[in-house]
Amino acid sequence: MNSVSIIDRKKCFSCRSCVQVCPNNAIDMQENREGFFYPRLNESKCVDCGLCLKHCPSFEPYEQNDFEKSSCAVWVKDDRKLFESSSGALFSAVAEKVLENGGVVFGAAYNNDLFVEQICIENINELYKLKGSKYVESTTNSTYSEVLAYLKNEKKVLYSGTPCQIAGLKKFLDKDYENLFTMDLICHGVPSERLFHKYLEWQSEQLGGKIIYCGFRDKDVGGCSCNGKIKTKTKTKTVLSALDPYYSSFIRCETYRESCYSCPYSSLKRPGDITMGDFTEITEIIPEIDFSKGLSLCIIDTKKGQALFNLIKDSFNIIPLEFSQYISIKSNLQKPSERPDVRDFVYSGILELSAKKFFKRFKEASRFYFIRFYSRKILSKITPAFIKKFVKRIIRGKAK
Repeated sequence: MNSVSIIDRKKCFSCRSCVQVCPNNAIDMQENREGFFYPRLNESKCVDCGLCLKHCPSFEPYEQNDFEKSSCAVWVKDDRKLFESSSGALFSAVAEKVLENGGVVFGAAYNNDLFVEQICIENINELYKLKGSKYVESTTNSTYSEVLAYLKNEKKVLYSGTPCQIAGLKKFLDKDYENLFTMDLICHGVPSERLFHKYLEWQSEQLGGKIIYCGFRDKDVGGCSCNGKIKTKTKTKTVLSALDPYYSSFIRCETYRESCYSCPYSSLKRPGDITMGDFTEITEIIPEIDFSKGLSLCIIDTKKGQALFNLIKDSFNIIPLEFSQYISIKSNLQKPSERPDVRDFVYSGILELSAKKFFKRFKEASRFYFIRFYSRKILSKITPAFIKKFVKRIIRGKAK
């Protein structure tokens, strides 16, 4: 059969290009036990036209041009805007410029039930919805079709998302539009919405109220760090990444969609016009730099990306970088995240177990782990620097 039914599920990104391009509405998305969605073909409606395969970025990866890329570390000069951003406010600045020129912007936002979906905004007052890190899979819904309608009406469109979502959009459109601009993320991988909402249920039980806000990497609880924040109507809780089961398992790459572990876009061959990502690792290149307020890695991938950057660069502090300076640090610009063995069973029981019992299996949920974590932090603070260096040399020697 000449359809997406032949695609290996371990390769599917759930971009929904196939759903939106099908002329007979013969494809919908079906959720598996883990909470990830995959295309399901209605064979009675399918006419075997092959359009879904032609527009599938898993079947035929999107190929980028041979533009000579450049890169830099950036952070906006306006401290207020910098504080409102997870990193250096690169996306916000580009989005504002597009909106000021009568365009529209697509990006990931929480809906009223805290599900993450790609939405379209048309004015700057709505930009807050697209800000912030959301470490969960977002759905594109019908946004590719919406983008096409705006493009045909000669509207400027900025679409931001994971690289597979950008690749899906470009495969869906099947041609270049001068009024389309795209920004992709340096992505590690995405957990499922089901896991995320199981986590919210677990947090809700601990706080004694419905979760109304969940933010990862909120600057008001630790600057430009991995700390987050959760709110009910009456309580606010700081989430430390090292002590949170959802957050820690995300960082350890344990909960991602299967396709994330073989992602063809985990390289410098990016589908977007601009690639963006947080860049706390910059101190490994420039030790003296203060990144506490946030900064972004910016990779300009196309001529359109360069034109976009030129429009906003005067409002940023900029440090030019060579790829060789950070390519070994940003592993997802070289290869996909490595699939750990625990991925085989990390989602086990997600439908059957209560939230409390499900997350009890994670080491971060135990009090012993909490005590050990802080004991090690205290020990680290009181241990003289020369002893730390001596221990590191021994460990490195054994590793060799």
